[in-house]
Amino acid sequence: RIEMQHFGVKVSIVEHGFFKAEEVNSDFIEKYVLELWNRLTPEIRDSYGEKYLVEYIKAQRSSVKRLSDNDISNVIKCMEHALIAKYPRTRYRAGWDAKFFWLFLSYAPSCLSDML
Repeated sequence: RIEMQHFGVKVSIVEHGFFKAEEVNSDFIEKYVLELWNRLTPEIRDSYGEKYLVEYIKAQRSSVKRLSDNDISNVIKCMEHALIAKYPRTRYRAGWDAKFFWLFLSYAPSCLSDML
């Protein structure tokens, strides 16, 4: 958004939470967790143990299933508004989890959240 501002292009950002695309959400998260796990030193991995990793991934899967929203139309509505509104917002948050996650930044000016 900031990079395009230099060219006079205004960008709206749609920040969404988890939606029912479980295989995508779960696979992405698990892949990332495994990448982080493999970067750890053998000593740290040994101190946590393989059981920890297995239980952590199981908890992640459960959280994604529980937190995922079925109604993806919320994302589509945000995109539609951003495209056709005379004065589109800088940021759109679709899904309760996205709104909750970004709540503290929602009261700050966009320039501050862009910095963060």
